[in-house]
Amino acid sequence: MENNENTGKVLTLADVQTGEYCVIVRVTGHGSFRHRLMEMGFVRGEKVKVIRNAPLRDPIEYEIMGGHVSLRRVEARRVEVVPVTEEVANQYSFHGTVTEETERILGHVGKRIHVALVGNPNCGKTSFFNHATGMREKVGNYSGVTVDSKLGYYHYQDYTIVIADLPGTYSLTEYTPEERYVREYIMEQHPDIVLDVVDASNLERNLFLTTQLIDMNVPMVMALNMYDELEKNGDKLDIDTLSELFGFPIIPTVSSRGTGINVVMAKVVDLYENLEENTKHIHINYGTDLEKSIDIIKKDMLEHLDLSGSYSTRYLAIELLAGDKMISEMVGKFDDDGSVVKVADEQRKQIEKQYNEDAATIISGAKYGFVRGALLETYTQGKDKSKQPAYSADKILTNRWLGFPILVSSSGLCSR
Repeated sequence: MENNENTGKVLTLADVQTGEYCVIVRVTGHGSFRHRLMEMGFVRGEKVKVIRNAPLRDPIEYEIMGGHVSLRRVEARRVEVVPVTEEVANQYSFHGTVTEETERILGHVGKRIHVALVGNPNCGKTSFFNHATGMREKVGNYSGVTVDSKLGYYHYQDYTIVIADLPGTYSLTEYTPEERYVREYIMEQHPDIVLDVVDASNLERNLFLTTQLIDMNVPMVMALNMYDELEKNGDKLDIDTLSELFGFPIIPTVSSRGTGINVVMAKVVDLYENLEENTKHIHINYGTDLEKSIDIIKKDMLEHLDLSGSYSTRYLAIELLAGDKMISEMVGKFDDDGSVVKVADEQRKQIEKQYNEDAATIISGAKYGFVRGALLETYTQGKDKSKQPAYSADKILTNRWLGFPILVSSSGLCSR
């Protein structure tokens, strides 16, 4: 989200000077870190005054909800704000309600929702984007990468939903530029909502990417696209039960005709405003041994506030256990003594020795086990039995040695 449309710079609590006032737009971060900030009163629409900065600029003391609270600078950077004058700030009531003038200032920024559009190649993601935005997109070229994304806008009531159409990808690992770009975008840009576009006619393969997004612990809505093809095949899917199992809203769509897009966007707004009841964070169960290793890695990671405040520690622990080199390098920037990476390496060696299999394969197998279990409860195949599950093919596509050349050769495919 952009608080300053001229500079594109997001203003955070860490940027506000002593004596100045601001209003909170949103709180980013993950898990218990984010919840702790919100429990302290740092919620959207609250006014904040900076009381004082410590001599070494850490911590910073704030006035909020009639009390004084101190935050470390790394915590303050997770709270996005819009500046207001003292006069405007004083028009707030004790319950955080605002006058018409303040609502105008807050609404100018706070009613923009940043959505990241992700999905497999050929899932209909680009058709969804074009129908939602009226093809009013601009291509954003980013230095240092060979892929790009498109930005478009969808207006719903008084919200402007900024949609970033990210490159199609089968996975969020480190083996192709598309995978790396999408993963980095989600981790670093912190979109308000991730909109997962899934091909309903090829569920098992498409839902592998969904399991990775679940691990990342991002607010999510699924557009179950090409739903007409699923129905044409005579297949049946219990969407309500699947939504309950996954912990986020799932909406059937046919993006080639624009069907269901308005419903999806309404769900995006509901989720953003915390009005969506069917939302919860679930954990994919990787089995007793792997879960124990994940917890051990997480425990050491929680000692590094810069890391745990910015990223999902569970996701990082899983990727470290899988031996992802790029994640290892990223974590190393926050890990001065190298303890986190060292612990992860030890746990990976232990798991691989115990199972006589590389950890990445074990983790991928558990993800597919989760997907197959969910579909076993919700999916009924039609009369056409010739359509076989894509599991065997996906074991090849996600293999760390064979998958790379296959994905590279397929990355040039256009989205439907």
